[in-house]
Amino acid sequence: MTRRLAAIDIGSNTLQLLVAEPHDGGLREVFHDVVMPRIGKDVQETGRVGEQKLAELRFEVGRLATLAREHGAELLLVGATEAVRRAADRELVLAAVSEAAGAPCHLISPETEARLSFRGATATQGSAGLVVVADVGGASTECVLGEDGRILALVSLPVGSGSATERWLLTDPPDATEREACAAGVREVLTSAPAGHPGRGIVTGGTASTLPALLGRTLGSAGGDLSRADLDACRSILGHHPGAHVASRYGIEPARARVLAGGVEIIDAVRERYHLEAISVSLQGLRDGMILAALDAGEGWVEG
Repeated sequence: MTRRLAAIDIGSNTLQLLVAEPHDGGLREVFHDVVMPRIGKDVQETGRVGEQKLAELRFEVGRLATLAREHGAELLLVGATEAVRRAADRELVLAAVSEAAGAPCHLISPETEARLSFRGATATQGSAGLVVVADVGGASTECVLGEDGRILALVSLPVGSGSATERWLLTDPPDATEREACAAGVREVLTSAPAGHPGRGIVTGGTASTLPALLGRTLGSAGGDLSRADLDACRSILGHHPGAHVASRYGIEPARARVLAGGVEIIDAVRERYHLEAISVSLQGLRDGMILAALDAGEGWVEG
């Protein structure tokens, strides 16, 4: 009998649920849902998730856990990443979320997050040869260099689409000076990414999966690759229109639209860092890696 598992990922920008089952060495998505509480913004400003955001998290996690079970998940995995790692009230958050989910919420280490993201992103795209995977989150970016499925080097970098927006892109839309400062700052952070000359790059995360919509593409077609020209086109759109217009015009969550410009700079910095003509977009990432690891190791999934 095919096992059906679910993973809830509490990120800095988003709270996401994936219900999936094994299929052809990877996973087949059964159900997916996402909301954007942007807890990373509160952590950045106050050092805490805080009572208001915690109440929102409790409600949404409980709702997603119910949906997971309604869609036949026999095991629910819950993990929290960078925003909760940084939060002074993280123990309270983990306890409250565990209660709401009816399953333990694990604080995922940066290294484990990178490993799980690599596993998820390469499950369908393949990992033959030297490849770099970048998981662009709200407050961190995990960069993993691997070859033929083996991880050679990994690092969690302290910049994500949300934190880049909050640090450098204060106006909406961001002006040219802000965009230049963001690009320079992000490239400085990326100097700490693993060195290498991969023949292929994969980017995952909310920004990556959203940008093709700005280009009139859908994932799974030619829209799966982002070239320098594509990223420049996205920059132009995001530099000329406020987030509310972008959200309405392209059918994007307003909170997501507001942080896309920061995400563009991170993705382009990864592309430049590894001298890639283009970088492939993957819908698979951390949550897929969580489920694949649990299928292999059960409760040991949290070790990556």
